[in-house]
Amino acid sequence: MTALLVFAIVVTLGCAAACTRRLYFASNPIAFHAAPWLAFVKRGDGDKVARAIAREPRADWERELLAAMAERDESARAGRINEQLSELDHRLSRWARVPRVCASIASSAGFLCGSLALRFGLIATNTVADEVRSDAINAVVLQAVNVAALGVAGAAFAIAAQSRARKAAQAFQRDADALVEALEKTREQ
Repeated sequence: MTALLVFAIVVTLGCAAACTRRLYFASNPIAFHAAPWLAFVKRGDGDKVARAIAREPRADWERELLAAMAERDESARAGRINEQLSELDHRLSRWARVPRVCASIASSAGFLCGSLALRFGLIATNTVADEVRSDAINAVVLQAVNVAALGVAGAAFAIAAQSRARKAAQAFQRDADALVEALEKTREQ
């Protein structure tokens, strides 16, 4: 019975960790967040961010975007900028299916472990004296429900993480689009 509870806990925590990783990928697809960078560009301090990007080893996407912005040929610049926006879309969608899969895994594992706990517990109640059998059955049912509830909690966390990751990715995409527009405007000036 304890092994089933431990297994359900491990599965639920593993699913929660994977969903948290997805949420991180949706919130932080690149080294420099687009919203603060946009604020610097609007204030006319975009060169400060560009210098910071040059020093940051993880800022490969940002360096490629700035290189695309510096392209002299109009059609080549548009192509390179679109390539970087496609790369950002790819980064924003990393592990996008994981929370959905984790919700399924957590709920299935919870219900499986709960049903096994119920089955093994009811088998064990056959050896209990008749006068305490009702209490023993109630205790087994409660333990099984608790184990199944862990799976439901893991599924609920995965669903919430999926919703939040979707919103975070959409917000980041809006900020990135506004950043590209602002960078193009400053280039034209």
